[in-house]
Amino acid sequence: MHRLERRFIIVSGLPASGKSAVARALAQALRVELLDKDEFLESRFEQCGIGDAAHRRQLSVEADAAFRRRAERSPAAVLASWWKHPLSLADSGTPSTWLAALPGTKVEVHCECSADLAAARFMARARHPGHLDTRWTHAGLVAAFAPLASFGPMGFGAVIRLATDVAWDAGTLAAQVASALATGASANPASNNERA
Repeated sequence: MHRLERRFIIVSGLPASGKSAVARALAQALRVELLDKDEFLESRFEQCGIGDAAHRRQLSVEADAAFRRRAERSPAAVLASWWKHPLSLADSGTPSTWLAALPGTKVEVHCECSADLAAARFMARARHPGHLDTRWTHAGLVAAFAPLASFGPMGFGAVIRLATDVAWDAGTLAAQVASALATGASANPASNNERA
């Protein structure tokens, strides 16, 4: 890979599937910028305040646009979000179609865990109150997540599937991503986890 070629690591998966932890670890290991959509959205909450679902939705749209603009200017970055899968008809998630037009090499790290585990993690986590997470129930999240999980990776670039319901090793994952960036080849999905 030419040293000046742009590189993007797209971290995908259900909400609360472990994307933020994976993205932070990869950004640190690969020494690239971390762009997490939630940080853009929480900045909007701080600027504009907390409101109802419609207010949150508007701020999310604005955050998506800022996130995209920053990514399009970046020479190399880890991009983390709850992405709207190209096959999904649901009205949620960061639009993903623009990822196809990003120049350079792309690798998608797809975080996989069950809908039930993602829902349990979602209910247990504490995020900025502007997200309005308290409106959800565990059962409602499982019902929403299960069909979305069936889509799998989005397919923008080489794909590495990472099981996030077990321990994973950041160094091993970073090495796989670096190799995929260098070759453009998908990593072996069966060998991407170091189990504790």
